[in-house]
Amino acid sequence: MTTLSLIIPSYNEVENLMILEKKLAKVFANKNDIEIIIVDNGSQDDTPKVLEKIIKKTTLKTLRSIRVDQNKGYGFGILAGCDAAKGDLIAWTHADLQTDPADILVALDCFETAKEPLTFVKGKRKKRPLLDTFFTIGMQYYASLILGVALNDINAQPKLFSREFYNNYILGQAPHDFSLDLYALYCAQKNNYTILTIPVVFSDRIYGEAKGGGSLKTKYKLIKRTFAYIHELAKTLNRDKRG
Repeated sequence: MTTLSLIIPSYNEVENLMILEKKLAKVFANKNDIEIIIVDNGSQDDTPKVLEKIIKKTTLKTLRSIRVDQNKGYGFGILAGCDAAKGDLIAWTHADLQTDPADILVALDCFETAKEPLTFVKGKRKKRPLLDTFFTIGMQYYASLILGVALNDINAQPKLFSREFYNNYILGQAPHDFSLDLYALYCAQKNNYTILTIPVVFSDRIYGEAKGGGSLKTKYKLIKRTFAYIHELAKTLNRDKRG
């Protein structure tokens, strides 16, 4: 039986993958009820070759990978992994080494301790630079105001929830870009799920470039896309109400 499926999207993260596997092997040793799916999200580097080597040599019996031939967005890669998942619970985090795989076990324990299927567990980032904190707070207040629900640290990882939540609200409905985290959290809040948070620390990148944060330029792009999606989602909700 597979208790949890952990989805880890990877786009051009070839330099991080070997280190990631070592961390996963340490954290999830003997956790045979947790499957780990690394999604090669249309990478244009040597990710396919490196993942093939990793899967052959890893001590993790439940580690596997799938490939998306063409990158269609951060969310698309995660959703591809979710579609392949077998677990009763589903979680996702990042492959860039900024998130600690051990956070998944903390989130899982939090979910199981709650003993309530209508539970959504997410990270809440601590010890962040002042500028990053400013951006996050501004985004969460703006999204909360426009969408009419309280949202907190939207892009913090991990996210963990039941398969029922995925089937009811994510499958075939969620956006394919960086707005996926916003959409998932909105759905949980709107449908009266209990939102539980665990403290997490986002480390600095060792290798590669941030896809949705990092520099001011990438932060601006992420914020612009997110604000656009907030209004798009609000319009959809208003149409549904009128309909």
